[in-house]
Amino acid sequence: MYKGHEHARLYDFAYPRLLATGTLLLLLALLSGCAGTAMESYRQKDYKGALREFRAENDPEGEFAIGVMHYKGEGVARDPVVAATWFRLAAGHGHAGAQYNLGLLYLKGEGVARDLNEAAHWFRLAAEQKNVKACYNLGLMYARGEGVARARGEAARWMRLAAEQGHVRARIDLAFMYLKGDGVARDRGEAFHWMHEAAGQGDGEAELLVGLMYARGIGVAKDRGEAVAWLRKAADQGFSPAERYLKELGESETEKP
Repeated sequence: MYKGHEHARLYDFAYPRLLATGTLLLLLALLSGCAGTAMESYRQKDYKGALREFRAENDPEGEFAIGVMHYKGEGVARDPVVAATWFRLAAGHGHAGAQYNLGLLYLKGEGVARDLNEAAHWFRLAAEQKNVKACYNLGLMYARGEGVARARGEAARWMRLAAEQGHVRARIDLAFMYLKGDGVARDRGEAFHWMHEAAGQGDGEAELLVGLMYARGIGVAKDRGEAVAWLRKAADQGFSPAERYLKELGESETEKP
C-alpha cells in the first residue's frame, strides 16, 4: 500500500530526492553459477555439508557462497565480520557479486568499518562487470558525492547502464535526469521513454507519472485515454494521488467500467 511520502513536487516533475544509499539491501541469494554437490546440499538445507563442500571447491563462487552463509548464519553462527573476509577473498578473485556485497558492507559499516570510499571502490569493480545493482549504487554515489566527487554526468552514465539492464529505480531516476537536464541534455522524449519502461514493469510510481505525462503532453503527445489507463493502474496499486488526478480528468474510480 502506498504510504503517501512527500511526493507532491515529484508529481510536478521536479527532480526526485535520490534514495538513501544506506537503506539498500544486501544481495544474499546464491548466484545461479554455483552448481554441483555443494549447491545440492545447500538446496537440501544441509548447510554444514554445503560449507564443507564449498570450501573444498576453492574457487570464487564457493568463496562467495561461504560469505553469504556466514552473513545469514546458515550452518554457522551469523558473523558479518567473517562474511566480509570471504567476500573480500572472492572479490579479489574478480567475483562481481562479492564485490557488490563488500561494497554494501562498507556502505553500511557492517562487518567492516564504514568507509564510503571503499564502498565506491568495490561498487565500481562490480559495475564494470555490469552488475546491475552496483551500477545503480555507483550512480547514486556520484549523484550525492558520497565516496566519490559529485559528478552528475557520471551519475547519469551509471544510471543508464543499470536502466538498460532493467533496473526499475534507475529507469525512474534517469527519466527525471532527462526531465531536468541533470547530467544529460534535457530531453522530455527520453524522459518519457525511461518512465514508460519502468511503468511497463508494473512500478506504481512510474505508472502514475506516465499517466501524468500523457495528461500534460510531457515528452509524448497528449492522450487522455492513455492518461486514464495508466493512472488507474497506479490507483489499483494504492497510489492515492492517482485517484486525485483521475478526478481532475473526470474519471473517478467510482466511474470505472
